[in-house]
Amino acid sequence: MKVWKYLGLISMSIFWIFTFISIHLNPWFDISRCTFSKLGKIGLANYPWVFSAGTMIGGIFMICYGIEIIRNTTRKLQTVGGSYVLLSGVFMMLVGLFPDGTKPHDFIALSTFLLFYTGIMLFGVGNSKKSLKLSTTLVFIMALAGLLCPCWASLGYLEIYGLILVIFDIILLLAFA
Repeated sequence: MKVWKYLGLISMSIFWIFTFISIHLNPWFDISRCTFSKLGKIGLANYPWVFSAGTMIGGIFMICYGIEIIRNTTRKLQTVGGSYVLLSGVFMMLVGLFPDGTKPHDFIALSTFLLFYTGIMLFGVGNSKKSLKLSTTLVFIMALAGLLCPCWASLGYLEIYGLILVIFDIILLLAFA
């Protein structure tokens, strides 16, 4: 069993555990009006460090996931993809360091998602398995379509959609890589 393949799921599990704890500590939180980042906003959230700690710890595991993708591949495009995943982990950590309300937060939060999707797509395209090439490219297209779609009643819903796609991408790598 290749334990490294599970680091992405561990990262996302950590994020969700800390997010659910933060939601419990902040009964005012409503996903139809807020993004998860509001749970880390100083001056608004109760115990904002809980959400921030979750993104930072989750980011560490995502960095490790990216490193292990790089270490366990021999193809250049997959190595580049793993590097993007590693960078998404760095940006995930930065979300905790620059919470909602700070100047770089929006750029950092969006970049976290885009770096991850790009990295997994590059990894998939660099893979010899046609099913992984197609599925990771499809998820990337779905992510871009979701980002550009004006259909979201709240950015919080877009964020959930994006997180579901991240988990789906990780599961694709578990199944096909």
